[in-house]
Amino acid sequence: MRHTLIPLWVLLGSILLLSCEQTTADQQVDGIRFESISFVPASIQYASNTIQDTTITVAFQGVLLGASPSTQGVAFVSKSSFTAIPLEILLQDNGSFSASTQLTLNTGESTTLRAQIEFVQPSGQRARYETSVPVEGVADEAPVIESIIHLDSVQIPTSGTQAILFIAEISHSISLQNVASVTMELLDAATNDSRGVFTLVDNGQDGDEQANDGLYFVGLSIGSDNQPASYILQWNAISVTGLSATQKTTTLEIVE
Repeated sequence: MRHTLIPLWVLLGSILLLSCEQTTADQQVDGIRFESISFVPASIQYASNTIQDTTITVAFQGVLLGASPSTQGVAFVSKSSFTAIPLEILLQDNGSFSASTQLTLNTGESTTLRAQIEFVQPSGQRARYETSVPVEGVADEAPVIESIIHLDSVQIPTSGTQAILFIAEISHSISLQNVASVTMELLDAATNDSRGVFTLVDNGQDGDEQANDGLYFVGLSIGSDNQPASYILQWNAISVTGLSATQKTTTLEIVE
């Protein structure tokens, strides 16, 4: 028969104080004790250098000797100093047990997984195990602004509006998925005042011809009521870990 065990919050409150020690066990000779126990994964290696969220399964498995129907247990896993996540424990009549949950990690994050499991008898006898798994995040690089395409000069239309297209070619040494944002800031050349920061897209929508080809696009428009002006355009691209490309600058003239 399987038992789904309810955490003993009062008796096991100290379990949140996780340690970097590989194993510890408070074992009574005539009480419960571990015959075998393991925690998976023993190590974490990412198959890709792309910075992204990934979901892993973490689990305890083993055999507990001396368990009775009243034996109860609790298990937790946490990332570094973050809040511990409880694992549901299943203890079989033959003493075998398992406890598992899913955990979301970001592949760019270096952290430490800490895990602890503890079983307690009503008499207070207990068996406890804790472990830690270091996680080395993959390296990131700053994006590169390869080129910028737009008209240098645009004439104010006599009526209606005229579209102005802006394209930035962006590359990343690992993956374009590591590019978090591409922006263009419009500055008044006379005063250096900002006239807005515009986000370019590479999603195959909103005027972008093809998704994920490294050509990021934004479209603006001027109307017949616009006045002649000179603008400085500042371009930037930022990776998912906050690394910024070398900024580039271009100019735009609005003429009659």
